[in-house]
Formats: sequence, structure tokens, C-alpha cells
Amino acid sequence: MPVKVRVKLKSLRNNVELTTSALLNTGFISNDLDIHIPQNIARELGLWPPPENSLLEVLDTPGGRILSYYIPNAVELTVITNDRSSKNVVCNVIISLYEEEVLLSDAVIEELEIEILSPKTGLWRFRGEEFIRRE
Repeated sequence: MPVKVRVKLKSLRNNVELTTSALLNTGFISNDLDIHIPQNIARELGLWPPPENSLLEVLDTPGGRILSYYIPNAVELTVITNDRSSKNVVCNVIISLYEEEVLLSDAVIEELEIEILSPKTGLWRFRGEEFIRRE
């Protein structure tokens, strides 16, 4: 089982919020706080069709080069668990026409202070805590 977390996404365009599952993807390497979201979630957040400040970019992926829409500073993201929440971080959104899950980049994972303990069994924790979590 991959490492997944529950996240609250709040659109900074219209304050629409939704809660969903997100995959921690350390192979999604970024210098910035970037997340991928599927088109259907972008639609729910009012980010599809892409707003005027979006950019059409070519991204290198394991499956080859793809076109994706990039929206800077588009959402506020918070990891939520039964007993606590992470800090809020403002993320850039990459709208994927191919992904079906929300993907968090390595930069977002680190900013949220998440430690992946067991990638195969899906175990993780927040930095500094002893409690081991699974989505």
C-alpha cells in the first residue's frame, strides 16, 4: 500500500474546500510547493477551466513528456488526521489530465514535516512524534 494522507484543499480563488486522499510521491521532485490534482478535483475547486493566471507547461514524467496547466499559489493544503492537523501550506497546482489522484511533491512532503516510515505498507508520522500513522 502506498503512503497516503487525508488532505483538506482550499481554493484561494473562491474559498471552496474539499477533503480527499493524497499520495506522497517522493519521485515528484520539485523546488517549489507543487501538487498535482486531477481535472475533476480542479473543477470542484473552481480551477477548471484553468484561470487566467495559469500557464501551459511541458512536464517530464516517467511516462514521457505531457502538457499540464500550472496555477501558482492556487490552494491552501492541510493534512488532517483523527487527532491533529499539519500546518497550512500554500501550494502551486498542476492540473493533470492523466493522474487520478492528488500527488504531493517531495517539497510539500518536507514542508509538512512528514516522515515516510514504510513505503510499502503505507506507514508515516509527523516529524518529532512517536505515533505511527496510516491514512
